[in-house]
Amino acid sequence: MLKAGDRTGCRANCNPAVAEITRSLAAVRLLSIPTNLNSVTGKKPMSPWVAAGINLLAWPGIGTFVGGRKVSGAIQASMALIGGILSLSLIVVLFKLALKLDSHRFDTEEFMAGNETYLIVGTTGFCLLAFAWIWAAVSSFLIANESKTSN
Repeated sequence: MLKAGDRTGCRANCNPAVAEITRSLAAVRLLSIPTNLNSVTGKKPMSPWVAAGINLLAWPGIGTFVGGRKVSGAIQASMALIGGILSLSLIVVLFKLALKLDSHRFDTEEFMAGNETYLIVGTTGFCLLAFAWIWAAVSSFLIANESKTSN
């Protein structure tokens, strides 16, 4: 319950200025928002280096998602997944090229014309994957700057 001297209804780690707005106890309890979220959740803040490592070395977008930017992290991760799947068609072209090189006569123009669809899809996928990776690198930098300014 509230103490006689504490009419704001503010609990630990909250902003009493927000609680002063209303007098109703229920409304005061709703408005007494903790300013330190880590003390409420009990979790330690994630290191920006962990987010950067996940983003740049494991899977672009997952580090951004874990670092707190849920929407952009999900978009980056899905772009990286789609780009990775589409770029697998370049491996198909590589295998076809390896099989054609064994033959005596190899026509480059004919090979390119026959595999044009695979090359376009693979190049588009690779560009999508590269864009997601660069976006994840920029997001890692922004997460690191944000954590530096909050400390």
